[in-house]
Amino acid sequence: MQNYLVNQRMPLLIPAAGFDAKLNMSERNVEHTEAFMRAGVRDFALPGFVTPHGYRLLQCLKGDQYRLVTDNEYSETVYAVKLAFLEHIVPTKKICTQIMVWKTVQPQHDAAVSGLPQEFFRHFLSRYSIVVSDSEQTSDGRRFWERMIAWAIQADGYHVYVSDGTEEDRPLTFMTSWDDFYGTWASFCWGKDRDCHSHRLFVISTESLH
Repeated sequence: MQNYLVNQRMPLLIPAAGFDAKLNMSERNVEHTEAFMRAGVRDFALPGFVTPHGYRLLQCLKGDQYRLVTDNEYSETVYAVKLAFLEHIVPTKKICTQIMVWKTVQPQHDAAVSGLPQEFFRHFLSRYSIVVSDSEQTSDGRRFWERMIAWAIQADGYHVYVSDGTEEDRPLTFMTSWDDFYGTWASFCWGKDRDCHSHRLFVISTESLH
């Protein structure tokens, strides 16, 4: 009954993704982190974020994946984000979407990961101008996007849209306020119909798209 109720009110709300199972278990996390580092990484400086002592912020050399890992003999991932790039959401524009986002819930890492998802999101906006929501999200993914939409609506220099892929030419509709988002567009974009809701996406941009 609980799962049924959750799926009724959330958007293509998917269960915990496969990487959740790998990263939440300590032994598998270490193995997964070792494989990530063996594939080739470099240290990464994220504007506005000071990497805490005892951790390393890394970028994969092949593919757009970033991780904050513990800096010890058996490194563990405490935060991970991976990007994909799309060209069909906004005509003539290359945009990015976060197809993997994971953050540890272990309390000893709270201070290290605090605010990191938001800092990465702002960095991706600064670098790529447009960030779009993924077509499938966990409940944590929905809450994160709600926070970033609220922030973008209130902050200067950002624009929030709905991209409706169920319509021809995928029209963009400008979001005027938080009440506009929550009263109209939240239930429009988030729902249980895979053929419909997976094609309705949120767009945050540093430039006007109209």
